[in-house]
Amino acid sequence: MKNSKRNIIIAVISTFICTVFLFLLASCSFFNFRFLNNSELASIDDKLSEINAYIDKYGIMPFDKEKALSNAVFFYVASMEDPYCSYMNAKEYSDYLDELSGSFTGIGINVITKEEIMKNGLLVYRVIGNSPAEAAGLKNGDIIIEANGTSFIDFAYEDAIDILLDEIGTSVDLVVDRAGEKLSFHIVRQNFTKKLVDYEIIGNLGYVIIYQFESAALVQFEEALNSLEKAGVKGYIFDVRNNPGGELNTVKNMVDMLVPKDEIVVLQYKEYESSMYSSDNRITNKPYAVLINGESASASELFSSALRDICGTKLIGEQSYGKGVGQTTFSLSDGSALKFTTFRYVTKSRYNYDGIGLQPDYIVSLPLADNMYFYCMSREDDTQLTKAIQVLGEAVE
Repeated sequence: MKNSKRNIIIAVISTFICTVFLFLLASCSFFNFRFLNNSELASIDDKLSEINAYIDKYGIMPFDKEKALSNAVFFYVASMEDPYCSYMNAKEYSDYLDELSGSFTGIGINVITKEEIMKNGLLVYRVIGNSPAEAAGLKNGDIIIEANGTSFIDFAYEDAIDILLDEIGTSVDLVVDRAGEKLSFHIVRQNFTKKLVDYEIIGNLGYVIIYQFESAALVQFEEALNSLEKAGVKGYIFDVRNNPGGELNTVKNMVDMLVPKDEIVVLQYKEYESSMYSSDNRITNKPYAVLINGESASASELFSSALRDICGTKLIGEQSYGKGVGQTTFSLSDGSALKFTTFRYVTKSRYNYDGIGLQPDYIVSLPLADNMYFYCMSREDDTQLTKAIQVLGEAVE
């Protein structure tokens, strides 16, 4: 939610101000401009001096040069023809590292809307496991109609997000509409470790949902496998639908728990190529099936493709997103960071699905009019899971 808000704000900055920001980079110690010759540096200095002279003499609006420099770096990086590149200031980078570790501060809900002005309130898309919101009793599909006394009916989405976001220890009072019933909740924002892996037993099968491949998912996944193995399940359904990806090492180590010694992924860098292999320390050798959809991306696709290539695992659902490239994050001297694409990857079959996606072995659509309600769906309506149970059930008989 924070990244979405930041991107929307940045998008409204005028072209002229963006240009000014870019010129300001010349005087910023953040970059070393050794790639510019003396003439180019002098030209930028002259331009900056001329612009600042006009601003200082005639400007009547506030001009925050520190903010300008940060935005300038953002637009400088955005000039790369890389849809996955980003610049994070020190605070954003710190939040990003916390998120990778599974740490999260807030009430712990994912919210969604398709309207800038919300007509009926703000939909709780998913309540994050282990969160204050889960402990308080919020449920997927609840519609927030009021927060701290402010009605969310016919209210601006961004203003609603501002009300929901605040510091650790502060609280928010919510009124939600749950199937026509109005319920009130008092929730204190806390720091918590997100539940990235859920699991249960369906019949004689282990059903494992992986929400994201952040580092905390590794331990949670191992615990899930050990628990299900102890329970004596005959096979596994791994659900990576709506999973946007995560860390390379995390997904590699999770696949390592499931496959014999083999080549998991081939990494194609600018100047060389290398492979990552499993260690043959698998926890289980049962049959698998994987659920994917159009929001299964990056590490989710690597996970799915590796299991299909090595174990012949069947993929069920809808064509995946199609992201076969990876990014590296470089921390900078002032605490900020730069993230951009540094390698492509394929699995054992060498199939390059970047920009294409993985085609399921069984194409199954959902009876949902809108994917916004994915986590509100009943088990009976989940046709993709039903198909996975059927396919895997036949394999373990």
